[in-house]
Amino acid sequence: MRTAGSAVAGMAALAALSRISGGAAANAAQAPSQPLPSSPLAPGPSPSDKLRIATCQFPVGPNPAENAKYIGDFMRQASAAGAQLLHTSEACLSGYAGTDFRSFESYDWDTLRRETTGLRQLARDLDLWLVLGSAHFLDAAAKPTNCLYLIDPQGKIADRYDKCFCTGGDQKHYSVGDRLVTREIRGILVGLAICYDICWPQLYIGYRERGVTVMIHSFHNARSKGKNCLDTLNVHQVPTRCADNRMWAVCNNSSQPYSHWGSFIARPDATIPKQLEINQPGMLIHDFPDGLSAGGWYHNFKPMQKRDDEIMSWGTPIKNSRQADGQAEP
Repeated sequence: MRTAGSAVAGMAALAALSRISGGAAANAAQAPSQPLPSSPLAPGPSPSDKLRIATCQFPVGPNPAENAKYIGDFMRQASAAGAQLLHTSEACLSGYAGTDFRSFESYDWDTLRRETTGLRQLARDLDLWLVLGSAHFLDAAAKPTNCLYLIDPQGKIADRYDKCFCTGGDQKHYSVGDRLVTREIRGILVGLAICYDICWPQLYIGYRERGVTVMIHSFHNARSKGKNCLDTLNVHQVPTRCADNRMWAVCNNSSQPYSHWGSFIARPDATIPKQLEINQPGMLIHDFPDGLSAGGWYHNFKPMQKRDDEIMSWGTPIKNSRQADGQAEP
């Protein structure tokens, strides 16, 4: 069953994270990011056999410095709540080209690099994993990739996922990725994905075949004029992918109005146990594994297999040494 608006399971105090301090959701698009309120009732350190993931949403804008303030605040809140990993939304540090800003022409890459370095240092200080949505510079002639940096608790780039299934709009601004990215953290094998990837079943199948049990999936379904199919599409697609592949997923979104849906957790039984409200900043936390029993709740005892010749990207992947290197500096 879905519990809408729950910021942290059962923790009313952390529901305060769903609002900008002193401001209303209607003002979120114009207001600069403010420090998030601290929570004296935040849950303590997670059990040693769990992976506690925090996922957050905020009104992503074109200014990396302002976006970084939100991310840093959520990193501190996540650490205080005992999370080992904070997950951020698609392009949330760089801003999303074609939506949050017109194009990468004259883009301030130096500021983006500086803010990325600051967040990496904060991850080290907090001993926290960070999945950071951004753009990865390739060279002056190539479009950047739409990426998720996987930053380890030492502040190093452990790997980077570049969005493989890029919409036609994406391809005007971004180069296409060509590889899946996994990492074992505290005994849980996670996989990384971005937005439109959810529309291609073979991506989740490919991750399941690699042994992934938790998908960390970042979206940007926001800054829209109003409702459309995205209001219902992803909250149905993701639980279906999870049920088909016996996986969990952590999904988040920009809260820049109009945002089509709030960040949520999906489970292998096709339920959404936690979801944030739309159009306002917030954070939710979930522990993995989460108590689902090993038998009796799978509807699919013979998951689909990926064909050897399956298409694993939409658009033509770029051949670039900085794209091929998952640990390349920003």
